[in-house]
Amino acid sequence: MNIRTISLAIITIAAISPVVASAAPEQAALNACAKAFATSIAAPGATAPKYKLNYAQRHFDSTLSDYYAHNYTFNMKAQNPKTGTAFASATCSANIHGDVLELTSTATPTAATLASR
Repeated sequence: MNIRTISLAIITIAAISPVVASAAPEQAALNACAKAFATSIAAPGATAPKYKLNYAQRHFDSTLSDYYAHNYTFNMKAQNPKTGTAFASATCSANIHGDVLELTSTATPTAATLASR
């Protein structure tokens, strides 16, 4: 056996094994962004509200470099559980370690109207 062939096989297996196993590298970033978003829409001084995360995991049909991304960006929206209407939205960027890099949150006009009443 040639040592180069064995080395190449080991490197190839190590590179594609998370893709085959359907691992979710964005999970830590997603959880950090969801928690930061829930905290940002809470009343000042109050604890973060309970939330239900509805996230469809994407399937990796592209290159391995897309799979091994270091930062992830999520577009999120908060909905009233009873009516289903959205009352806030945010764009969040986080890294694979769960550190939130940026959170831009905006309230919808209906939420601002309800808050002023």
